[in-house]
Amino acid sequence: MMMAVCVAVIFIILGEKAIAKGFLLASIFSVINFSLMVELNPLKSGRSQTRASLFALLSILLRYLILAVPLIISIKSDSLNFIASVVGLFAVQLVIMFNQFIINRLILARKG
Repeated sequence: MMMAVCVAVIFIILGEKAIAKGFLLASIFSVINFSLMVELNPLKSGRSQTRASLFALLSILLRYLILAVPLIISIKSDSLNFIASVVGLFAVQLVIMFNQFIINRLILARKG
């Protein structure tokens, strides 16, 4: 979330408020989606295969609905940038990839 705020501040300084707002809104929903995934995933275990599959499907549909909210808002609003909203939806995944591929490799390079 800190990365999203920093990116938004940079775009505000550059005078691109629509990009900043779109990215920040979608990043918030990205964090909500990821948190929901973490909370709901353990609830699938201990159920029959049919019930677990149904629960997984409903979980995915709920998360898709959550991810659709910032996209719909950014399409309908002139004060939000749609492309920035799309990129913001991947904020959590981008931070995870950055951590895995950049930060961890720098740490391993220092140790080795």
